[in-house]
Amino acid sequence: MMKELLLIRHGEADHNVLFAQNRHLEAQKLRDPRLNRKGVQQAVDLKHRLSNLLRRSFHLELVITSPMTRTLMTSDLVFAGIKCPVLISPIPREQGDYPCDYGTEKSELEKNFPHHDFNELPEVWWTEEESQEQVAERVEEFKRFLNNRPEQKLAVVSHGVFLKTLARSADQCFGSFKNCECVKATLDDEGNFKLCRGN
Repeated sequence: MMKELLLIRHGEADHNVLFAQNRHLEAQKLRDPRLNRKGVQQAVDLKHRLSNLLRRSFHLELVITSPMTRTLMTSDLVFAGIKCPVLISPIPREQGDYPCDYGTEKSELEKNFPHHDFNELPEVWWTEEESQEQVAERVEEFKRFLNNRPEQKLAVVSHGVFLKTLARSADQCFGSFKNCECVKATLDDEGNFKLCRGN
């Protein structure tokens, strides 16, 4: 069976601003940053843009989100008021190469996001000094994970490097996801992934 996916990158956080200003060392030092004001607004705007789709044709069955603070905040805002389970998975986390992409311990996340279920998450769930090859392996693991799920229509809230690697497994010309960009995709039961351009 074909899976239909909404792939969403998190809203803007302060490390994204610093990277854009070429202040890389400052950006890298921000540990698991939260959405900033613009990022919150981006997520609210995406919620409005998706409302007709989710109400009329894309009957969402599951939201899968990375446990990073910025993705949890994004999924909470984008899917607020939608009765759909949320699964916290470390597989679509960001490439772990700097503190801005290192996570927060499960016990702290449980305090910060008490409405979510973190029972399946280890206390320390992120990777440090992760190579691009390891991210690519995680992408393939994620495709298998999705195909083992019973749901057919899913949203994935993730990160720039992970989503770009996932997209490029289907299209070598794909650039990168902007903050709070949403791209439709499909995944067949043999693991063939396809971007749905123009949607």
